[in-house]
Amino acid sequence: MKFCRPVVWFCLAICSFLSVNGDDPTVIQVDAAVVIKKSSSHNISIIGNEFMLDGEPLHIMSGSLHYFRLPAVYWQDRLRKLKAAGLNSVSTYVEWSFHEPEERQYSFEKDRDIAAFVRLAAAEGLHVLLRPGPYICAERDLGGIPYWLLGKYPNIKLRTTDKEFIKESTIWLAKLFEQLTPLLFGNGGPIILVQVENEYGSYGRDMEYMEQMRDLILEYVGTNALLYTTDGPGPSYYTNGFVNGALTTIDFGPGYDVVQAYDTLRRFMPSGPLMNSEFYPGWLTHWGESFQQASTEAVVGTLRTMLDNKINVNVYVFFGGTNFEFTSGANYGTAYQPDITSYDYDAPLNEAGDPTPKYYAIRNLLKQYNFVEDNRPEPSPSPKGAYGTITLRPKVQLLSNESRNVLGIEYSPIAGAILPTFEELRQRSGMILYETTLGSADGQLSIKKPRDWIYVYVDGKLQGVINRMFKRYTLVLRSSVDSVLSLLVENQGRINFGPYLHDRKGILSAVEYNGVPLRGNWSITGFPLECVSKMQVPKLIDPKLSEGPVVYESKLVLPQGQMSLDTFLDTTGWGRGYVWVNGYNLGRYWPGLGPQVTLYVPGVWLKAAPKSNLIQVLELERSPDSLTMEFLDYPILNRTHTYPG
Repeated sequence: MKFCRPVVWFCLAICSFLSVNGDDPTVIQVDAAVVIKKSSSHNISIIGNEFMLDGEPLHIMSGSLHYFRLPAVYWQDRLRKLKAAGLNSVSTYVEWSFHEPEERQYSFEKDRDIAAFVRLAAAEGLHVLLRPGPYICAERDLGGIPYWLLGKYPNIKLRTTDKEFIKESTIWLAKLFEQLTPLLFGNGGPIILVQVENEYGSYGRDMEYMEQMRDLILEYVGTNALLYTTDGPGPSYYTNGFVNGALTTIDFGPGYDVVQAYDTLRRFMPSGPLMNSEFYPGWLTHWGESFQQASTEAVVGTLRTMLDNKINVNVYVFFGGTNFEFTSGANYGTAYQPDITSYDYDAPLNEAGDPTPKYYAIRNLLKQYNFVEDNRPEPSPSPKGAYGTITLRPKVQLLSNESRNVLGIEYSPIAGAILPTFEELRQRSGMILYETTLGSADGQLSIKKPRDWIYVYVDGKLQGVINRMFKRYTLVLRSSVDSVLSLLVENQGRINFGPYLHDRKGILSAVEYNGVPLRGNWSITGFPLECVSKMQVPKLIDPKLSEGPVVYESKLVLPQGQMSLDTFLDTTGWGRGYVWVNGYNLGRYWPGLGPQVTLYVPGVWLKAAPKSNLIQVLELERSPDSLTMEFLDYPILNRTHTYPG
């Protein structure tokens, strides 16, 4: 644990003090009226109720744009569109698991080059609000915390003073700020605000933990940027999430009573800039829900009220992008709720980065308040590719010996009733196959803690599913003595928010048959599904889907002479699975449940003619008789069905 030196405290970016209100001893007041930060080249400070940059007042008008949700080639385009809308800042989370997906295997290159993203923002005239976590939520797998922590430390307590969590967070933040310290405002860079943790008041109430997180970040930020916290608008949220030395900000969506929210906050923080650090123009969507939206009129109306009251704003999200690959997280309310692949969020810039009517309405409003620069042209949607229909052909059954040899990882056999989790096996995502022999004919299979979706096979024949989402924990099997039981477990995304954050994957309870735990020998095969494009199987097959999931393939050749454009792959008629284009995993499709039906395909991942593009589909359940998919020039994100489960 690295604690900041006394000199840093003396120059702390927010020189706050705590006092107890005489009328109500439960109300803590925070005074941020006079805050000075000096550096050799640039100065960021808080004086009274304003942010001051080099002595000039700054009204922050920001938008969230997460660099990890789109190819790096598109970063500049999205940043320019933020600036053209009238924004002067961009906010981004930093996803720990994106840069350290496996222990001590770091990546800060290409799509993971966070420093390049920050420099691009500066080049476009944008300040940066940095949200380094280490927990970020963001509807990402495990809230952006690397899965391997749960495997390395079986008893770890995330987001606490747990010594292992603090140790790993310390190592990570040191590595991150090697990239970002030169880009802090006091060092001549664009990063003006750095967040401490993330909405901690919705999770816990541990001042010691928040102080340790503050000290970790302050060790690298020093006096070169201001610290802040983000929490919900209710007093219990921001009092629980508060930490001395950081500006308290709140978040809420359209229609909220702005004046009341900040009148209440002023009782806690009598002075200092007021800010909505997550103003929601839409909302996240889970599989099986209708596509979540917010009306443009409500968004603009609430934004206008905040501007009239001199509230600093960060729109969350201004551009959402996509949860490619296996990065979608999940929530848990009354049941497990996996997030859809798209992070369109009904944001001002849609999933493909095109301005929407909401974008133009916000831009027009900001123009009235003199935020829009006259020399910034109004952006327009980019052309899309309607590349037509492809016919897929079955390549290999996932559970076949051929596939196991190419795509599978054989783990050590296990004896006993407790099976190793994904985390213990150090497999981030994909699927794991657990197999054993039954000792009796016909009976009821029971798994009380499936994580998350289990396809159940007896002697290679699909018997049904056990799953967490629909709370189906039992299944009647037809079997013989010595039948082989195969349990193919799919990780559908680790929980990203709330008390169930410690979300290990696999089978977390005993597997019972007729009420008796199966304690025989288990063979275990992992399918991380990270190298499907490298699969070399010489001939096509004619599979029966009842005998297992199948990988399909097709080729797409773009029209001659046409540049590769963004497009959308329509999965209508297919069951559930994943799609790879030239080795890039587009994410999960599930059109039978919806609401998302199409998968966004970035044009930069496609090859122009005469080269062909390899399309691979892992269909887990059923394929249409036609075996076709179509590339459209528009998305389908709002078609909801009743899924039979």
